Amino acid sequence: MIKFLKRLLSNPTPAPSGTEPGPASGHTQPGLSIPATRTRREEIIRFIINGLKPYIDEKAHTIAGLRLYVLCTDKEQEEILEVALCTDTPGMFQKDHLERKLVNNFIQLSTGWFFEYHPVKDKLPDYCITQGAMGLEVIRRGQDLVQHYSIARLQVLAGQTEQPQYELNPQKQLKFNIGRTSHPKLSSGKIHTNDIVFWGQDDPLFDAQKAAPNLHVSRNHAYIQYNPQLDKFFLFPDKGGLPENGNKTRIYTADDKIKSLNVPGVAHELQSGDQIELGGAAILVFTQG
Repeated sequence: MIKFLKRLLSNPTPAPSGTEPGPASGHTQPGLSIPATRTRREEIIRFIINGLKPYIDEKAHTIAGLRLYVLCTDKEQEEILEVALCTDTPGMFQKDHLERKLVNNFIQLSTGWFFEYHPVKDKLPDYCITQGAMGLEVIRRGQDLVQHYSIARLQVLAGQTEQPQYELNPQKQLKFNIGRTSHPKLSSGKIHTNDIVFWGQDDPLFDAQKAAPNLHVSRNHAYIQYNPQLDKFFLFPDKGGLPENGNKTRIYTADDKIKSLNVPGVAHELQSGDQIELGGAAILVFTQG
């Protein structure tokens, strides 16, 4: 028996095949797989290098900065992304992982070049180099750089919403959907997600008097898109907010003009003080800065 106990202590039961040993300290986030984050980091670096192939050995096109956009549909994906990009040690991914690979591939970098990442919920920006769930924006030397993004707010003047005021923070997301109920099912069968939520009649907190304007808001009425190159917010009509679907999207501008958004893909550049009218009844006020 003594010999058996000695063998047991000197040779503990091995972990099941394919698993990693547990962390030595409490710093590793629970539920995150180290191989998964390492693989994610390698995928990101490979995507960036492939996206920068036109810049290889091009001394006239020095890169001043890179912005990475990644679609993340849940919190776990965001956490894996944060660990893969070493966000707990600022600059580590850029200097220790990415820069060395870029230099080895003869990609010219400006002194003091920057790297940023942005998780997004719904859609990658149209101006990006894209592959799957990743998008890359390349800032070349000489372009205007925006590194401190403005935060905007929407205040509710008419209608009953989930929150009395909404913060539009580009560091968290670039697109903000506006509509009735938080996760409505559209006529196509698709489940839509709204960020600025007007209560629907089936919502427990719906107040018939306060929420009367809500009945004129479509399930997918409009959305606000932030442009990081311009540091500006743009309002677009969504499918449900167009006249052919019985709804309207209108702006009363800060300089006392009225603008209707009737064409898909045609936007209004929002200015502080603009009032956004949805369906002729619900009203939001936009402020930036």
